[in-house]
Amino acid sequence: MNHFVIARALVSGWWIVLATAVVGGGTALVVTSTTPPTFRATTSYYVSVAGQQNASAGDIAQGSTAAQQKITSYTVLASSPRVLERVIDALGLDTTPAALGHRVTSVVSSGTVIIEIAATDGDAARAARIADTTGRMLAEVVSEIEPTTASGEPSVRLERVSEASTPTSPIAPRTRADLALGLAVGLAVGAGLALLRAAADTRVRSADDLDGDVPVIGEIGLDPDAVRQPLISRDEGTTPRAEAFRSLRTNLQFLRTGGVPTIAVTSARPAEGKTTTTLNLAIALAQSGIRTVVVDADLRRPHVARSLDLEGAVGLTDLLVSRAELDDVLQEWGADVFSVLPAGTIPPNPSELIGSAAMEQVVADLATQFDVVLIDTPPVLAVTDAALVSTLVSTTVLVAAAGQTKRSDVRQAVAALARVGEHPDGVVLTKSRRPVADGSYTRPGAPRSATEGSAA
Repeated sequence: MNHFVIARALVSGWWIVLATAVVGGGTALVVTSTTPPTFRATTSYYVSVAGQQNASAGDIAQGSTAAQQKITSYTVLASSPRVLERVIDALGLDTTPAALGHRVTSVVSSGTVIIEIAATDGDAARAARIADTTGRMLAEVVSEIEPTTASGEPSVRLERVSEASTPTSPIAPRTRADLALGLAVGLAVGAGLALLRAAADTRVRSADDLDGDVPVIGEIGLDPDAVRQPLISRDEGTTPRAEAFRSLRTNLQFLRTGGVPTIAVTSARPAEGKTTTTLNLAIALAQSGIRTVVVDADLRRPHVARSLDLEGAVGLTDLLVSRAELDDVLQEWGADVFSVLPAGTIPPNPSELIGSAAMEQVVADLATQFDVVLIDTPPVLAVTDAALVSTLVSTTVLVAAAGQTKRSDVRQAVAALARVGEHPDGVVLTKSRRPVADGSYTRPGAPRSATEGSAA
């Protein structure tokens, strides 16, 4: 993933990141609030070799070396049952040497002969008593096991350097640190889940997600009002929705040069906005004075007549079976007036009618009467009708819905058209959530419309 894709995945999955951060922080708070506090107390002892008071510098050095060699053994001895049994008896603890051994540790400061003994406990004062008592008992055991000098004194002594003081704050739980850790882990997990979700989500989100070999010729923004008012009107002026279809109109005019544009509009799957796109494009064309006709070639689920509130009982199918003449089935619609050829009666053999010579003749006849012929077709992956129509027209437009159409569906649609020797000339991305220009021309700092475009 590049940086843009990662950023978009995190932004789109912000709720996942937030939720996991809250869970991580909440878990940390629960754990810290239910975990009993643990206190740690430390005492230290100096290890000395007897006979150094009147010794020479060489003897003192030898004694220090001997002490350093022995001190490692003393750190192990501090946690041994021989020492800890005496600690338990002295303090009257209700535990075992093995259990107490997990709470008593001893280390040697680097390059010194000082041994530090630490004890942890849920009670601060008891932790200090355990540390002090362990140090005292270790000193007793060392004096017992080490050989004595000629004068009967122990050859090695452990002298206390610092007494264990009662700790004022626990070493665990660390509320702030644990909360920060919980939040960090939650954020990391959330970011990973958001990236995983983005990798698994193959839906088209923006024009950048579409294959580069199919140019994007239009991007229609998502408009919540599109369900209530799917078609643009002259009154909309320079709204983003109207400007988006005017831009699409302009782009289509540059796709083909020469002859009358005959344009098939299809999509990979149903409900991606192809019929609404076809009708709004027809309105934009008619508003510029272009003689336009819309043909409903979806002979399975026709929507054009119903969307325009026209009579659709007679139409294309009647022409194809020679039950009517072209002039008899064409209807006019709208203030700017474009013509409509409804689907007519749904036939039992749609593909055969669409692929017939009669259909080719209808397209040719319409091209002699109009400047632009727009043909609304079924989804290309559902049936073969759209692929058949694409062989009869000069331009094929594929409609894809942002956040709905999968990238694999676009590739399959392109492949389906390629099997009949055609290729989509462009893609119109509908329901886009990317901010679009509002179509107005204002001075710097002047207020701009915040309305988004639409396509249903």
